[in-house]
Amino acid sequence: MQETITAFLAACGLDEEAQAPWLRALERVATAHLARPIGAVRVRDARARLLGVHRAIRVDGVQSELPPYVRRDIDIELRAAITDAAFDGGFVLLLGGSSVGKTRTLLNAIQAVLPDWWLIHPDPTAIDTIRTLAAAPTPRTVVWLDELQRYLDRTDGLPAGLVRTLIASGTVTVATLWPSAYTSRTTKPIYGQSDSHAGDRDLLKLAHIIGVPDAFSTAERHRAEALASDRRIRIALDTRDAGITQALAAGPELIRSWQHAPDNQCYGKALITAALDARRVGATAPLSRELLGAAAPGYLSSAQQAQAPSDWLDHGLTYATTVLVGAVAPLISVADGMGRTAGYTVADYLYQHAQGVRRVASLPDTAWQALVDHHHPADTSRLADNAERRGQYRHAENLYRRLGDVDGTDYKLADLLVDHDRIEELRERADAGSWPAADRLTRLLAERGDIAALRQRAAAGERMAARRLAGLLSEQGNLDEAVAILRHIIDLGDRAAVTQLANVLVKLGQSEEAIAVLRDRTEINDRSGESHYLAQLLAGHGHISELRKRADAGNYSARDFLAQILVETGSFPELRQHADAGDFFAANRLADWLVEEEDLDALRQLADAREQSAASERLAKLLAIRGEIEELRKRADIGDGSANSWFAESQLALMLAARGEIVELRKRAESGNANAVICLSNILAERGDIDELRKYADSGNVVVAKILIELLVREGRIGELRDEVAAGTVGAAAALLPRKPVR
Repeated sequence: MQETITAFLAACGLDEEAQAPWLRALERVATAHLARPIGAVRVRDARARLLGVHRAIRVDGVQSELPPYVRRDIDIELRAAITDAAFDGGFVLLLGGSSVGKTRTLLNAIQAVLPDWWLIHPDPTAIDTIRTLAAAPTPRTVVWLDELQRYLDRTDGLPAGLVRTLIASGTVTVATLWPSAYTSRTTKPIYGQSDSHAGDRDLLKLAHIIGVPDAFSTAERHRAEALASDRRIRIALDTRDAGITQALAAGPELIRSWQHAPDNQCYGKALITAALDARRVGATAPLSRELLGAAAPGYLSSAQQAQAPSDWLDHGLTYATTVLVGAVAPLISVADGMGRTAGYTVADYLYQHAQGVRRVASLPDTAWQALVDHHHPADTSRLADNAERRGQYRHAENLYRRLGDVDGTDYKLADLLVDHDRIEELRERADAGSWPAADRLTRLLAERGDIAALRQRAAAGERMAARRLAGLLSEQGNLDEAVAILRHIIDLGDRAAVTQLANVLVKLGQSEEAIAVLRDRTEINDRSGESHYLAQLLAGHGHISELRKRADAGNYSARDFLAQILVETGSFPELRQHADAGDFFAANRLADWLVEEEDLDALRQLADAREQSAASERLAKLLAIRGEIEELRKRADIGDGSANSWFAESQLALMLAARGEIVELRKRAESGNANAVICLSNILAERGDIDELRKYADSGNVVVAKILIELLVREGRIGELRDEVAAGTVGAAAALLPRKPVR
């Protein structure tokens, strides 16, 4: 239909611009019968300010809410991406810092391409809105997710599967995201380490990503000049200390109002600083008046506190929430119904600026105490982690206690008590029934060789203490007593002691008894530690037929040890047969043999056909040994997160580092390659390049943080180490703790 109408309009002499209103009218008629999603508006009717577009500076004589849109260089690519997404569904993401114009640019693009589609703007706290749409999608719908990090930071996040369902239904999802949030979520951890951002990374892989530069290009400035009859654009063009979009959003005024507040506005400045610091250490919920009021005194001198009028808090909040040049205030009030304020958030642009200037600024004790006393429960875990990383152990302890009260997970608190040698309190918590405290206490008692204390706790019925006592007795040669203790708690139902008992029996030379104990307490195909030890003993004591039986039943450990026996006996045809049948362990052992044979072609086939991590690792290492850097590049650049790609990335990074090819190594590091980041960081540490090393540590890479802290400790740079504590760098606070000898 649209093609016919377009041809007719062209025959009537209407160019593309003149055809647009006719085609929009056609779209309205064609979609009028379609269901309207709950809460949706037409894209053309969407209000910029409600979607997150910053209010523009206000000048006398100009009434419009926003200045004319200045065409950006990315508009063509962006509109093409949205057009493609409109055909089969898609996810388009603009990446850029605060106040660079990404939200306005995105809105302008969807209003140009999809004006008659429906638009839904879900609240970050209401992911169920998106789930409802995914379960019953409506045609021609745009899902608007401005500041995507606010959705990802929620406890349940935004599952990739949900967005994948939206795309499959033909929905167009559009979003914006800060570069720092993108980097922290896309940098992959070391292979095998926990990966808290795996889901976010899967989500971001679905997106067509377009970057929005911090500053206007020459061409964009020329286009802005053509629109400078709007005095707001003229002012922005003439501003020297900020970009055009930042000036339009009052960015420079925000900074000046905070950092250069008049002396008589010291209370407002203190409130702003307290809010910035609170967000920096993990407080993402709106900050209450009580919290800000309790925190602020720590940012004021003694004289300023003494001279404070009775209404200093009201006076300070008035200053902090004053809208600057009609655009934005440093602190933004969050409503709690009509005429009520739930709390305050800080302007994004100001927060982004403060992250740099206050990176190593320590929070005063009043701020930490205010956060402990008045924070939102959703922020407790983040605040506790930040307090510990910044050496604020008393406040971290109080926060961890609250976590423990909520869900019983007080391991962190137990670790804090151990680190600070508060053993009596640890004992009290263990006696009160805290399993983590009992675990840490009995481990400590075993390390100290305190048999008497362990006997006392074991006699009181604490099975964990009994296991540790048996382990200590075994180490000291008292094997018979260890066996008696372990048999007793196993009879009481402690399965965790089974493998330990079998191990002591083996030490006593009673291997067949150990096998019997394990056999009686394991299922043929389970994956427990008992099952693994049983397979090891069966292999080591000639019970090959039983091992085969367990392997054929699908027992992973039995398969592993059977494959090892096939290698030792030279039964490579059978080993290959098992590998071809999909046996993971046989494939691993086969990979080891192929490396010894230097059979690169067969190793490639094994790695590529079955996506075996061991084969992929051996292949990457063999390619590196042979100097096959081009094949490593090709495999690494697949970038699909597979074992093949990951191990190729790892070996390639090592090769680039060894060859001194820093330019390519840095390029790969900046693209989020964790292996390249670590190799580059080691080089930076050798060179003593602290500044660049800090950049990668600040992105959240704990391995790089460790490299940075070790460098500072090694060189005795205690002042800089304390700066890293204030910045919350992982491991910095622990590095300043005195080392306690094991007694």
